[in-house]
Order: sequence, then structure tokens, then C-alpha cells
Amino acid sequence: MGIWTAVVIVGGGLTLWLQDEAEPPSPARWERTEPDPTPVLPEGWETRCPVPEPSPGAEDGLVAIACRVTTD
Repeated sequence: MGIWTAVVIVGGGLTLWLQDEAEPPSPARWERTEPDPTPVLPEGWETRCPVPEPSPGAEDGLVAIACRVTTD
């Protein structure tokens, strides 16, 4: 019984020690950052990204679109 208890204690200690070793280091300090400003869409983006009409079988009329607009 004593050997089993010693093995459990040593195993638990090793687990805690190895868990601390596996974690990444904490940041050296906190820095205050400002969010990036919202980009302005270029002129004529509406014609580059037309919104499609919902299909006739769509019950809710919702359409999900994704459009990538790049500046020249």
C-alpha cells in the first residue's frame, strides 16, 4: 500500500511539473493598442459587388454573400 501511495504522489508531482513546463511564457508586459481604422470602400464598389437576387424557392429571402474589393 505504501509503494502505491508513493507512486501516486510522485506521478502527480511529475504531472504538475511537466504541465508548467509545457505552457508558453507569459507576456513580458501589457501594451495598449488602438484598433485599426475601418477601411473606406473604393468608389464604384456597388458595381463590383452586386447583391444577387434570392432564389425563387428561398423561404426567408436571406442571401449570404462575400465580396473581395481590392484597390488598384
